[in-house]
Order: sequence, then structure tokens, then C-alpha cells
Amino acid sequence: MDVITTHSNADFDGLASMVASRKLFPEATLVLPAGAQEAVRNFLAVHDLKDVDLSQVTRLVLVDTQEPDRIGALKSCIENSAVEVVVFDHHPEPDSACAGRSKQSVIESVGATTTLLIEQLRRRHIPVTPFEATVMALGLYEETGSFGFSSTTSRDLEAGAFLVAAGGDLNMVADVLHRPLDPDAVALLNDFLEHSDVHYLEGRKVLVATSTIDRCRGEAAGVVQRLAELQAVDAVIVVVMMTDRVEVIGRSRRPEIDVGWIAREFGGGGHAVAAAATVKGQTLAEVKERVVRLLTTQYRPTLLAQDVMTCPVKAIEVETSVTEAGQRMTAYGLNVFPVLDENDHYAGLISRESIQKALFHRLGKMAVRDIMQTDAYIAQPDTPFHEIETAMIERNQRFVPIVRDATIVGVITRTDLLRTLHDDVLKVARMRTMRPNEADAEIGGPRRNVKGLLRSRLPHHLVTLLEDVGHVADRCEVRIFVVGGCVRDLLLGIKNLDLDLVVEGDGIAFARTLGDRLHAKVKIHERFGTAILLLPDGFKLDVATARTEYYEYPTALPTVEQGSIKKDLYRRDFTINALAVRLNGKGFGDVLDFYGGQRDLNDKVIRVLHGLSFVEDPTRVFRAIRFETRFGFHLGKDTAALIAGAVKMNLFQRLSGHRLLEELKLLLGEREPKQAIKRLAELNLLKFIHPKLSWSDRLDRLMSALEEAVDWYRLLYLDRKMDVWLVYMMGLLELLPERAVKDMLKRFPFSEQEATRLKMARVGCHNMIRRLASKRSLTPAEVYHLLSGLSDETLLILMAKSKGETVKRQVSAFLTTYQHVKPIVTGMDLKAMGLKPGPQFKKILDQLLAARLNGEVKTEAEERRFLHQLVQAQGRCVKDRKQDITDEMPRIG
Repeated sequence: MDVITTHSNADFDGLASMVASRKLFPEATLVLPAGAQEAVRNFLAVHDLKDVDLSQVTRLVLVDTQEPDRIGALKSCIENSAVEVVVFDHHPEPDSACAGRSKQSVIESVGATTTLLIEQLRRRHIPVTPFEATVMALGLYEETGSFGFSSTTSRDLEAGAFLVAAGGDLNMVADVLHRPLDPDAVALLNDFLEHSDVHYLEGRKVLVATSTIDRCRGEAAGVVQRLAELQAVDAVIVVVMMTDRVEVIGRSRRPEIDVGWIAREFGGGGHAVAAAATVKGQTLAEVKERVVRLLTTQYRPTLLAQDVMTCPVKAIEVETSVTEAGQRMTAYGLNVFPVLDENDHYAGLISRESIQKALFHRLGKMAVRDIMQTDAYIAQPDTPFHEIETAMIERNQRFVPIVRDATIVGVITRTDLLRTLHDDVLKVARMRTMRPNEADAEIGGPRRNVKGLLRSRLPHHLVTLLEDVGHVADRCEVRIFVVGGCVRDLLLGIKNLDLDLVVEGDGIAFARTLGDRLHAKVKIHERFGTAILLLPDGFKLDVATARTEYYEYPTALPTVEQGSIKKDLYRRDFTINALAVRLNGKGFGDVLDFYGGQRDLNDKVIRVLHGLSFVEDPTRVFRAIRFETRFGFHLGKDTAALIAGAVKMNLFQRLSGHRLLEELKLLLGEREPKQAIKRLAELNLLKFIHPKLSWSDRLDRLMSALEEAVDWYRLLYLDRKMDVWLVYMMGLLELLPERAVKDMLKRFPFSEQEATRLKMARVGCHNMIRRLASKRSLTPAEVYHLLSGLSDETLLILMAKSKGETVKRQVSAFLTTYQHVKPIVTGMDLKAMGLKPGPQFKKILDQLLAARLNGEVKTEAEERRFLHQLVQAQGRCVKDRKQDITDEMPRIG
């Protein structure tokens, strides 16, 4: 006799797995060993244990469990060596006594046991009915949180697709799994909320709640799941007092918080993300106390100082003067410096408060060794995070040096502490105030892993490349990140394959090591601490050392020094560009967001990182407008005010023509330059391109015409390169007086070719338009003669500036047809006809091209006849000319 069973208090994954197993073992009897959750009982009636004679069982199929203690009296079947035991479970357990009892067992890490059974059915081509597909979908959707739990795999998604194709009723799934709580369940949930405490485990939040309400025993597990979702914590463990026992139920959103381990300590079972236990002979208070003790004292630390610390560290020497220390604090934007002795060993800390007090007392020349703090708490890289948290709170210490063998290797600040503990708080608060459609588009909170996004939005070979980079970084013992625009566009769903890597440490040394590993050519820029790797397939990879920078004076180029990833991101222009993704193996895909970049992506805001951003680098203003128009974002209130302040300070006049031109090229090269130019005008910035430049109806019309011409060109030539920025620069110069144009050409370092084209657009276009628009219709050959040799940019400005359709049609005809017309007969054919090479070749071929353009000749035969007639005519002309010369010679008598 075959029996299929699952764990006590069965959930839908257990039930669905039983139904699927019945398809593999058609003669088997379905048995619930000790009841099921109420929702399961209401959905499907199955055989009760009393209907089964255990002595007749020859094969026992266990689904969604491997623990004998969780199957009631059926445990005796496992103890009987004559009974074959087949296991289907999605949580491997190394010490399981059941795992090796049958070759048919399947125990693999996926999101649901149902997935494993569906794969077996598909492999054996066993069909399922729509009702069976619906039951299986219930188990799959419940166990994976509708594919939202971190344990979900691609195999679960494939299983879901199979069930939908088989006719699974998702409306029924939604009705069953997301039904409203009944009054008893609401009362239980409310009791949990009123009697709950949050405990912090290595930066993770675990909610421990208790209740004495026992009116909805079968619903407790569902209420616990709702509680976890409502409180947005990483794990929930509840202790419920029943009439004759205490129930412990755990749910975890993160496998590293193993609630199964807690349940097993109470004699129960389950797995890392869902578990339960029944305790007898103890009070509610005793069980809760033990749960808390297990969590806080025996739980194995998962987060260490090295996982949280900021590195490398800016430090000063013990002999540094107070005045210099204060200046360096200001330059680097720091409030505390570690102090190093003569051997570069950690000696103490110096704070801004101490520096300011010393300066107040006119002690600027004093060495910092005389006022530094030497008794501050320090930690090692492997110090558990919770110990550092406790020390910082008890000592009111905001800055903890991380020291290895007397050498400082990192620091943990109050900001690091709070971010590690409470990264989720801002996201939760935001999600509660968002409308449903906004929540669907939510980009993510500060603590986020985008491994799935990387794999879905980047080509497979690039994901493999990034994983290889992370492995090399692990071997080199450095931390490495992909940063900037690639991360921003990844979160926005925009294609961007420009990968910029930042290394905390020696970026050049890492680039050389990585180059050897990838067989890539490495180009080093020692001055900037950067390198470019050219891979064998032609792909380029930029590698940089994490840097910090400061500016000697407004608009100066920055002074750059090695720094941490946090400082490297802080030097960037806007929060949306100050994002990084970790590539090291342990945290591959983790997002680093110190400055609210993800929040600003959600809010569609362009925001600078600090109030002096535009003072230090005014070109960032042009970048702000570029990103604003590209993404459809808006300037943050403070950022707009800072731009207005930069305009009043007249900082843009100090910019070199080269730096300003580079930003203008990028801005005018965007998809909608007209909007960007208009935005420059609104922010009173056009005058810094030239004082005579301003927004007007005429400029508006010209920019609109240019946009139409450029869009038409892009549709016409998808792969043809054209300098769009130059077209719009021609348009701007069109509205300036002659003297202003000369000033522009003098200030901005245009190349010789660019300057020539700008002058042509300014001076030559008017005459060209007049000739093209003449009353006499021009032949195609005449149009070709006028327009050949002009750049595509000049042709587009011609189209935009012309008011009539005649010029536009002629330019369009030239671009689409005339410029591609070539005679079939070549110079080689002329030589074969007996003509000697010389100036006459070009003249003859030009005449042939004109005839071809005008439709006078269409085939090679017609071309040859045309050439023959042309050569004969020229021959007669030559003969007549010779006779004229002979007649004019004086006769000799």
C-alpha cells in the first residue's frame, strides 16, 4: 500500500505536493497526519489517518518535510526498514534520515516543493487537469509569496507558467490566498501588534509577539504572514497560548535568519523561512523568554565590522598642527580624524569640536597629539556588529576605528550604524503614503539587491563578466563596485552597457590583475588612478580607484586623492548618479545608496549632494538640465535655488571655453535639445553662452524646425553618424549679430572643420536658399552641383531655415536620391575607348553624371552612346579649332 503524506498543520504547498505526487503514484492514499491549516481544510477534504492500516504500508511518500516527528503516527513507517521512503522537499537537510531511502527522492533548493513535483510531471509528460493545476498553483503561490520571496527561483516561475497554460484558475488562487481576515483573526493580529517587540540581529529586524487568543488555531500561520507583511520586518516569531500547549510559529523573509533552527530548539521543525513548534509544560512567558534568549545570545552573528565599515580611511599624523588638521577636515568634509603615530599605527582620534576649541584658545600651532582622544573604543574587522552597536550607544561614541594589528583598516560612523539598522524605515514610510500605481513603479529602498535585475537587463556575457570581476576582487581582498550611470539606468530600465568599476584600494594594480585574468589589454592613467581594459571581443571596461576630492577655489579642477566608496560617490554630481552595486561574491548585487538616489529616481528629482556643488563645479548646472530633459525629471527645490545662486555669483564666466563647450555638446546632443535650451533661458543661463543670446519666438520656431529635420534624418539614416549638437549650435548662431558670432568662434575651441561649417551655415546658407528657391526650376544636376560637398549638418540647417517647401524638397531629394547616383561607366572605360587620362576625364564624367541625374541616360548602353557622342563632338571641336589656328597663321610668299 502506498501512502502520501506531509507535515502536520499542512499548508497549501504540502497539500499541492500531495496532489501532484498522486499523479506519480496513482494507487497511493492521501493522508493528513495531524490536521491542516483551516484554509486547507476548507478547500479540500482528504482521507483521515484512522482510515489507514499502518501495517499495510509498503511505500511512504513524504512531501514538503523530511522530519519523522512532524508526521504523527506515520513515523513508525519510517522506522520500519521494509518500507520504502520517497522524499520530495525543497529544503535540503544534511542530517535527514529519510533522504537516502529511495532513488526516486528529489530534494533541491527551490521556492516550493510543488515546483519539484511539477518538474517530475513535465519530465514524464503526465497531463494535469485545470482543477489539479489550480490546487498546485495554490501551493506554489503561497510558498513563494506570489513569486515575491527571496527564495523564489527561475524554476518556480517556469512551474507557474506551466500551471497557467494547464488552465489553473488564478482568480480562485487570489480568492483563497488573499481572503479578508475574519473577526477572530483580526483580533489575533491586533493582539500580536499590542504585545510585540522588535529585536535587532546584525542589522536585521525580528519581531517577537505573543497572544493568549486561541479562537483561531488554524488561522494563526496566516495571521503571522500578514503580521510580517504589515510590519515590514525581516522575520516574525509569535508565541500563542493555547488551552493545553504553547504554539511557536516563525516566518522569515531572509534565509540567513533561520526560524527553522529556533523551532527545532523547541522540538518542532520546518525550514529557514517557515517553521513551527508545539511546547507543553511551559508558560507563555517562559517560551517567549527562551525565544528572545535564543535570538540575542545564541544566534550566530552574520554581520561583522568588516561588512559595515567605511574604508580606506583618511587619517593625519600626530605631529600635524591644529590649524592644518582643521583645514583638512574642511577640505575632506570630515568631523573626525584618526591619528597615526610615526609608524603609521593607530594612536587616537581628533574631533572637529576639539579643533575648534583649540583654535578659539589660539592654539593653532599645537600638535594634535596633545589634544587627541586616546581611550576611544576600537574594534577589529571580525568584531560582531551588535557589539559595536552596544559600545557606540553606551559610550556615546560616534566614530569607531576598526584596527587590525595596530593598523587602522576602516571606520564605522553613526551614519553607518543607523543605515545598517534602519535602512528600511524610509522605504516603509514612503510605501504607506503611495498610491497603488506608484507602489507598483517603486524602484527600491536603500537596502536592496539587484542581482535579478542584472541578469534580466544585461546580456548574459556581461553578467558573467561582472561575476568574474567580483571573484578576482575577492582573491585580491579588495571591494569592487559598478557605479554611476549604469546603475541609474539599470534601475530605470534603460539600456546602458557602459560599465564603470570602482575599487576600494589600488585600482591600477587590480586592473592589471584583472587584465591578466581576462586576457585584456590594459591602458593605465597613473595620474588619475584609472585604467581601461580592452577585452578580446572589443568590449571596454573602465576601472578606477575610489577617490575623494576637494576644490582649491570655485570652478577649479578638483584635487583628487584615494578614498572610500562612500566618499567616491559623494564627489559625484547628483544623487541619482551616486549609486553603486557591489560585485564581490558575498554581496553580489547589493545596492549602495548613501545619499537617497533611489528615492530621487522614484520622485523623478534631480538633486545635488551638497550646497556648494555648483560653486565647486558650475558645469554641473548644464548636466542637471540635460538629465532633467532626458528623463522627464524636475529640479529639486533646493537644487533650483542653488542654480539661481550660482547665476548671481557669475561663476559661469570663470569657466574655460573648453569645459563649457564640452557640456554644451552633450546637452545639444540630447533627444530634445529645444527643451534644454528653453530651460537654460528660464534659468537665466543663455547669457553665459553669449550675452546677446536669449529666448524668442524666432528661436522657438527655428528650434522646432531643427527638431523636425533631425528627427526626419534619424528615421532616414538609422546608422549614419551626424553631430546633432553642431546643427543646434548653427541654429543658436543664426540669431546672433555678426560680432557676437566672431566672439563665440573665438571663445569656444571649435575644431577647424567645426568652425568652417558654422561659418558656412551663417554666411553661405542665405545665398544657397535664394538660389534653390529661384523661380526657374532647377534640374537635379543643378541641385546636386549646389549641395554636393556640404555636410549633413549644413543641409539640415538649410531645411530648417527655409520657409518654403521647394528648398526642403530639393534638399530631401539630394539626401535621399541625388547623392547616391553614380554612372556605371568609369574612367577605366574611358581609357578603353582610347582616351588619354587628363582634365578632360573629370569633365566628361561630370557631364555623364549630370545626364544620369537628369534622366537623360538610364542604362549602361545609353551611357556608352552618350559618351561616344560626347567624344565625337569634342573631337570635331578640336579639329575645327586646329583649322582655325592654321587659317590664322601668316602665309610665306
